[in-house]
Amino acid sequence: MTRESQNQNVRPLSLSRRAFLSAALSGASVLLAGCSSLSGDDSPAPPEPDERATVYDEVAPEPDELSVLMIGDVLVHTGVWQSGVRADGTRNYDHIFAQVADDVSAASLAIVGQETVLGGESLGFSGYPAFNSPQEFGDAEVAAGFDVSLSASNHALDKGMTGIESALAYWRSSHPEMLVTGMYDSQEAFDALPVVEREGHRIAVLNYTYGTNGIPLPQPWAVRLLDEAQIAADADAVRAAGAEAIIACPHWGVEYAAAPSDEQRHWAQVLADAGADLIIGGHPHVVQPFEVIQSSEGREVPVFWSVGNFVSTQTRKDSMVGAMAQASLLLDGSDCQVASCTLTPVITHRAEGTAFTTYRLSDYTEELAAANLVRGFSGCGDFTYQWCVDFCAERLGDAFDAASGSLVWEA
Repeated sequence: MTRESQNQNVRPLSLSRRAFLSAALSGASVLLAGCSSLSGDDSPAPPEPDERATVYDEVAPEPDELSVLMIGDVLVHTGVWQSGVRADGTRNYDHIFAQVADDVSAASLAIVGQETVLGGESLGFSGYPAFNSPQEFGDAEVAAGFDVSLSASNHALDKGMTGIESALAYWRSSHPEMLVTGMYDSQEAFDALPVVEREGHRIAVLNYTYGTNGIPLPQPWAVRLLDEAQIAADADAVRAAGAEAIIACPHWGVEYAAAPSDEQRHWAQVLADAGADLIIGGHPHVVQPFEVIQSSEGREVPVFWSVGNFVSTQTRKDSMVGAMAQASLLLDGSDCQVASCTLTPVITHRAEGTAFTTYRLSDYTEELAAANLVRGFSGCGDFTYQWCVDFCAERLGDAFDAASGSLVWEA
């Protein structure tokens, strides 16, 4: 991965096998005819140039197909970080991502919504309302195969600039290959282009938040906020740097709302009109429907309004159901087409120790649901696998296929 270099693919002219053989045979006949004439042979003279059957079929190269995956908010409540504390005091969180790691590692580009700041042990771990999370979560995310960590959230300033500085110092020293975007410790970091390179193609990931829970920005560049002028400038900058695709990941909306708000719709239109090819939202803590909107220039732009939580200890049934957003991008060196999108519901399995994890809905069972600790909280006693299926069918509409446990859209 690199944010600095830009590779430009120059494809050679493709020649079909049929055209190659035709050209080769024609060239050979001309050569032989010329040799005969020089030797005084009475062979017929070669045909005039306009009679030669040297036909070249130009075959346009097929666009490259890259897959994108994003999971929802990693909301590290106290019970979440305690699940990875070992007897010797060390911490590991591989179990949180273990059930979806195959999907993550298979994606060309995998994005995680790291809602809480990884400020580390020196700042003291804390949960709601002012979070500070173990940096070992970052280790687990890298081990699972994630490439991009989204940090623009309403909790980005929970530990002030100290938390941001500590988290970014950790990422740079331990996992410099991870693109961390949305929060910054300098103007230079803010201005760096959030672009990753995959298979010779450059993809931009733009991350914004609606706010920071009323905490004023200590510096104007500390957290990237939703702002029309900023969005337009960012889109122009990454396109000028050669980005073929723009994925916008806004932290927006109303908590626990079943559908997108008017404000979400406004910002989605702003992002689409600025050039976003795909929009994947977070923050409401519940899944919201999938939709396709049109940009001002008529492009179809898929929108995952909210992929909900990936992990949390919120005591609500609907907050136990999140989603993985997946998309197939067709890239030809200058253009991007989103060929298909899949919304795959996932279930937070609240449990003790390393049994705490998140399953795909298709892998969840009534037995697992019966053991989910969320059932012990008021209003959650009827949490079952079938409740999860029915909730997804109601929330996602007719496009949701209960048999496969997913929603699929194709352009």
